[in-house]
Amino acid sequence: MTDLSERMGQHGLELQRLARGLDMSPLMPDPGIPRFIQMIELEWPIDALEPLSFVLARLLDPLSAALERADRGAAALRLDLRLVDRTRHQRVLQLPAALRDPRVLRTLLLLDLESHPPSTAIDVVTIEIDPAPARIVQYSLLERAMPSPETLATLNARLGALVGETRCGSPVLADSWRPDDFAMRRFAPDARGASRDSPCAVRDALILRRFRPPVAVRVSVDCGRPARVFIDRRGMPGGHVVQSAGPWRTSGAWWEASTGAAWDRDEWDVALGDGSICRLFHDRRGGCWFLDGVID
Repeated sequence: MTDLSERMGQHGLELQRLARGLDMSPLMPDPGIPRFIQMIELEWPIDALEPLSFVLARLLDPLSAALERADRGAAALRLDLRLVDRTRHQRVLQLPAALRDPRVLRTLLLLDLESHPPSTAIDVVTIEIDPAPARIVQYSLLERAMPSPETLATLNARLGALVGETRCGSPVLADSWRPDDFAMRRFAPDARGASRDSPCAVRDALILRRFRPPVAVRVSVDCGRPARVFIDRRGMPGGHVVQSAGPWRTSGAWWEASTGAAWDRDEWDVALGDGSICRLFHDRRGGCWFLDGVID
């Protein structure tokens, strides 16, 4: 102990005690995680979104101020509506980034309620926020400015209210035996604004851009191989086939022939005279040719 004190002083002795698990400081009670919650009991029931927006603004303004004082953002919004028939209408919004702008939060709640309206008038409105550390964004002078998470969250909410939540997001290939099966995941940008699941992040790789539905074309065949592609649509690839690879025969869902899900086709990858590379397939059931997509 004396040698350690002579070499490192009192600070060295304190470090030694900490390494041995000896801490003489008194125990302090854990204050716990503060709850960010606001509730209002209405004098008259509300059955429309326009008057409800004023109530939401009245609740979100103090919540946003509390988040700013605590240097926190909203990771999730929990809305609890008690209806006049004593039932509850509850919604949970998972936010793509830690937000605390009350106008953005109110817009997200209103768009969600527009898609999932309560069954009757509202008596009590409760909003609780799951806090998260505020985001720190380092901008670059050498890269293009990306849209803010608030703008992206509002745009996704508007698209979800317009076309449905399952029809907007980031497409991800599904682990399935179907040739073009995919699923839509919720769009979640990273700190730089790009989607983590976006296939555009893959560089130096060939990408097949599918046409949905596939475009019907006329194909002349020479010795069993496609020789020329005729298409009526302007701006679509077509012309003489310079090089071709295939066929790759795929079939499936024959047990669902009555529903139209069955397929049986020969696929070809062809390079055309105009410089484009395409994927064609010949439907063996109907005898027709289709342009499945363009390879970039």
